[in-house]
Amino acid sequence: MQKTLVNVLILVVLLFGLLVVLIFTGILGCNSVPFGCDAYYTILKGGQPSILIAYGANGLGNYEKLEAVLSDRSLVNARARAMSIDKLSQGNVNDFDLIIVEEAKQICSDKLKMFQNYVIKGGRLIWTADAGTELCEEDSYLLESEREVDGEEVPIGPWARRDGSKQLSFDEFLGVNFKGNVCDLTECTPGEEIGRIEVLDDEHKLTYGLSPSIPYSGNFSVVKTNSSGTTTIVSIIDYGFDFLATPSGQPWLSEERTNFGKNLPFIITSGVGERVAYYAAPIESFVEGEQPYKAMIEQLYYGMLYN
Repeated sequence: MQKTLVNVLILVVLLFGLLVVLIFTGILGCNSVPFGCDAYYTILKGGQPSILIAYGANGLGNYEKLEAVLSDRSLVNARARAMSIDKLSQGNVNDFDLIIVEEAKQICSDKLKMFQNYVIKGGRLIWTADAGTELCEEDSYLLESEREVDGEEVPIGPWARRDGSKQLSFDEFLGVNFKGNVCDLTECTPGEEIGRIEVLDDEHKLTYGLSPSIPYSGNFSVVKTNSSGTTTIVSIIDYGFDFLATPSGQPWLSEERTNFGKNLPFIITSGVGERVAYYAAPIESFVEGEQPYKAMIEQLYYGMLYN
């Protein structure tokens, strides 16, 4: 009897360890087990999940507004703090359960690798709009010809870079390639509806229960999904007609590459367990002005951290 009890105890410990690993990697949501999320964050994380807003200079978004939105008691009442990307290291980013990168147009390649390693170690990452689309002085673009046999001598995009003799394929990590901000590629009228957010899967953890069509006004980033990797388009922006861009200094664009169609990717997830999500617009824009879509914020929070 004693030997049986010991074997049962060992089995329980092993199953518990496996459960923790599956939740940690995002393969299994902590809500798959009754009170699992509360137990996971209380026992292993010391309480409520922590969110870091990593910001830089310029770019779409307002990190101070985002911090206020996430901390709003009427929304998710999250434990969030903002910190400049320049102050971040591999050590301190690992203290957070979710990182949102916003208002950070220029990000150096070593910081991109830091965010990649953070996800590899179990973290969850939300990348927004044009974050990281401006290179630092020591960085350089990766050319199509350096990745593909029949590629052209043009940059793939700002998230694909050289890393010494290697490649830094942050575009494949995100599952998308940046083309430009819509209001840089065409004329925009402030406050005017620019398209409608169309939810492709209302059962997805980031869009569960949302209206299938949501009007959107404001600037956002135009991206194209990559064919390689594990990528899921969760929602699009229906532009109404083909979006024809006018290049304005983007070296990865040419005249024959400027028709992006009428359905533009808006929320995209990638990687094992969908621990990486890309939003084409700043997060706080969902509750600004005439766009009081609180459910978008709630689904982002619970979808990334609890499902």
